[in-house]
Amino acid sequence: MRTLKEELLWLHGWTTLLELEQALTAWLEWYNTHYRHSALGYRTPCQVKQQCVSHSTQFVTV
Repeated sequence: MRTLKEELLWLHGWTTLLELEQALTAWLEWYNTHYRHSALGYRTPCQVKQQCVSHSTQFVTV
């Protein structure tokens, strides 16, 4: 939440809720696909999710 506030919300003046919603949607997409997190080994949340999905499907027996 702090990153969201510091990098988006506190930097702009929003005139409409639609404007805020569009900016928030775009920022969240960027954050999840491009923002590298030190707590995730400098990977993006999408990279971590993909790794978890691929590991969990490796061990499924049919």
